[in-house]
Amino acid sequence: MKVARKKSYSGIFRDGGAGSQAKRRFRLRRQKLMKREGKLMVLTGVPYGPGAETLWTYAHSPTYQEPSIMYLTGVNQSSVLLLLDPDSSGSDEVLFVEKKNPLMEFWDGLRFGVGDPKSLAEVKRVTGIREVRDIEEFDQVFQERLRKRRKKEVGTFWLEDVAGKKNVKTDHNWAFKKRIERLVRKSCGSKGRVANIMKSHFELRLPLDKYDVANTLKAQRITGIAFRETLGEYRQFKNECQVQGHLEGRMLFRSSYGLSFPSIIASGPNATVLHYMKNDDNFASAEMVLMDFGVRWMTMHADISRTVPASGKFNPMQKLLYEIVLGAQLAVQKKARAGVTIQELNQVCWETLNGQLEKQFHARGGKSHLQYKVRPHGVSHLIGEQEHDGDPFRNYLSEPMQVGWLISNEPGLYGKFRIKIGRKTYEEQLGIRLEDNLLITDKGCRNLSVSVPKRVDEIEALMRG
Repeated sequence: MKVARKKSYSGIFRDGGAGSQAKRRFRLRRQKLMKREGKLMVLTGVPYGPGAETLWTYAHSPTYQEPSIMYLTGVNQSSVLLLLDPDSSGSDEVLFVEKKNPLMEFWDGLRFGVGDPKSLAEVKRVTGIREVRDIEEFDQVFQERLRKRRKKEVGTFWLEDVAGKKNVKTDHNWAFKKRIERLVRKSCGSKGRVANIMKSHFELRLPLDKYDVANTLKAQRITGIAFRETLGEYRQFKNECQVQGHLEGRMLFRSSYGLSFPSIIASGPNATVLHYMKNDDNFASAEMVLMDFGVRWMTMHADISRTVPASGKFNPMQKLLYEIVLGAQLAVQKKARAGVTIQELNQVCWETLNGQLEKQFHARGGKSHLQYKVRPHGVSHLIGEQEHDGDPFRNYLSEPMQVGWLISNEPGLYGKFRIKIGRKTYEEQLGIRLEDNLLITDKGCRNLSVSVPKRVDEIEALMRG
């Protein structure tokens, strides 16, 4: 007798690998935010899924929720709102979702929804939020809660710089902020105030917990396996597209959570374009190929860069320049620890790289034309619920790093180079970037990317097959 397969809600709920502890984990996160802010708060998820805004664009991402909602609830579907009310005993959390719509589920798949007892029970069970309401009731419920409060201040989340002078005004968070401001004015006039909870939220979200670290390590290992397998097949690749197809295929073969970001596969001069995305040029065997890639596990990311010789063997100039970049990366890794700032890591990185370029390359008669002054980009960004986490204005660069932060370590060198080594002159336009992901500890850092090969001898051995 064939048994019908039970419908799975795993696609719309990410338990973060916590299993039976997921409900408690998300509840504690919400409680910490309520304790820190002490005010009525509302947050919005994404209003639509991938590709739904621009009708002629088809897009797919298995994990697409607004990271603040994902961090606090694990719910991975559009049209979700979260209300947090620390002063309301027994009803301090309310999740708003759309009505259950079987016809839409026929087209787009399973969703949490109100109006269906089984779905309602399931969303309460997995999230631990006891009160789940129709999203159409939000305005009424919110205004009722606000009127009952003596202090007419509401917290919500939007992206801005430290001074509050720069804001991201093109996303759903800003649109939701404007909506809340209108509701506050309607409910309590000039007495009302809308405050940004971004700082508190990021301070709680950015340090990874044990589940986040385990998920990041899983993403790193899958990425490393895919990279090794791709190097072993490199002899058959003739263009960037073939490398991308093989690499991404091997990553997605082992993870259902999607890529961290669209891969960059840039050969020769293309590697001097930092965000190169065309990925369709043929490459010559004498060229270097820069690869920036990674996969997700649950909601955590791998963000890796490696640069390899298309021929399978570095020529002497390529090896010299590669090891200068590698040396800078190791210097940053040695410096990284809690209390140090990313600005300090930048100083170490570019002083080391530029100093060694002068000492090992220019002092030997090498000529270079770099495509930038002093440094091409920052050596680090934060990684967490987003592949580039923290605020987009990089307020965190001058803040002391905290235990549990995950940062990138990605020095790079881009330009035209010429040098005579032995009897042969080498000349090439290239980009070399190496990127690992470092978990900050109180005594130093832990390189979570050790499973992704990067030494010259490792790369060449794998490419020999």
